[in-house]
Amino acid sequence: MRELKKRLGCLFIVLMSFVTFPALHASATTEYKITFSADYSGPYAYLMKSADPAHKIFVTWWNETVGQKTGVKVTIKTYDTRYSPAVIASLWPGILSGDKPILHLGLGGPDVAALMKRLPQDKVPVLMSTATYGYCWLPDQWMFQPRPTYAHEFRGFLSWAQKNWKETRPIRIGALSTQGIPAYEDQIKGIQSFCAEDPKSFEFTDVEWIKMVPVSISSEVSRLAKKKPDYIYMGTNTHQVVALIRAQKELGIQIPAVMATHTDITITAEALSMKDLEGNYDVGACSSPLDKTIEAYHIFEKYRPQIDPKAPWDLSAVQFAGQIVLSLRAVERAAKKVGAANITGEAIYNAMFEGPFTEKELLGLWPTLQYTKEAPFSTLNMKVKSSTVKDGKHVLTTPEWIPIPSIKKW
Repeated sequence: MRELKKRLGCLFIVLMSFVTFPALHASATTEYKITFSADYSGPYAYLMKSADPAHKIFVTWWNETVGQKTGVKVTIKTYDTRYSPAVIASLWPGILSGDKPILHLGLGGPDVAALMKRLPQDKVPVLMSTATYGYCWLPDQWMFQPRPTYAHEFRGFLSWAQKNWKETRPIRIGALSTQGIPAYEDQIKGIQSFCAEDPKSFEFTDVEWIKMVPVSISSEVSRLAKKKPDYIYMGTNTHQVVALIRAQKELGIQIPAVMATHTDITITAEALSMKDLEGNYDVGACSSPLDKTIEAYHIFEKYRPQIDPKAPWDLSAVQFAGQIVLSLRAVERAAKKVGAANITGEAIYNAMFEGPFTEKELLGLWPTLQYTKEAPFSTLNMKVKSSTVKDGKHVLTTPEWIPIPSIKKW
């Protein structure tokens, strides 16, 4: 009888451990908010169908695979900022006091304009998905960019173009952009700067300034074409890229456009067709959605049916996935350093400087990134990927990462 009681007592202890351990484990999990500047009613509303599911998929994956082990759960809270610095500035105090985010995900130039100067006092880092603006190329920033400047990215594309260049003259470059938007104007200044730095290789012919959402730009494209550029840089929005392609068709000319990632071939093809985009390019310092060998793509496919079966895997999705994955890796580092229950914005900020985030850690979405306090982007190991349309098919310009040469600050 005594032996039976002992056995029953042991069995009771074992059963109670199954009941209490999950409760203890759950109580040990600390939840943190990451906030996001979305745009559901402004010029980049079309990107949100890629941004929202990409963020949700990788947060879900991380919470299930890493967060549970770390004792951290991350949630994202989204705000419609309408891509307006005024809206962001008005929302920000409420975000800080109400959400107490450990990190904020920015969308573009308005976040920079509204938040950059106040972040050191607020002690909440902002992590972007875009390339850097030249006027942000400053030391001691609390705003982190996974990509160098747009000028760097275009210069990387031109490195590939130079390898296939058979002329003895410099490569001639034109551009279309919009005045009054600092982020757009800065792209042009950066390109003009590296062209002036290396006049034997590059000649900046001209820029035509057009409306943000133009109806027709045939006159502007005609004027630009007379300067005989070999490539036209497009770093603004899809409306302008579509207008450029239609204007060239109307004029009976074909000068390759080189688009930034937020105006990429996949998105532009939704308004046109792959046939219309023959011979045009996009470029960015991130992986391409055409490379389906990377780990991030397999994670995306695994969780897509659960989160959003219609979620696209396009270049925008790659960027936003990369944005949240880099953020979550910083959260991991902070948790190891200060403990899962003690993560703050300042802990995330410090974690960004604790050595390289490898391409493997970043699931193939970015090349290896290593931050210092000298610049808001990784100045080491800068690389881009590019794609084009060839014979009606969307293909990688080259399967390898293309190194970006160093360029001077402008």
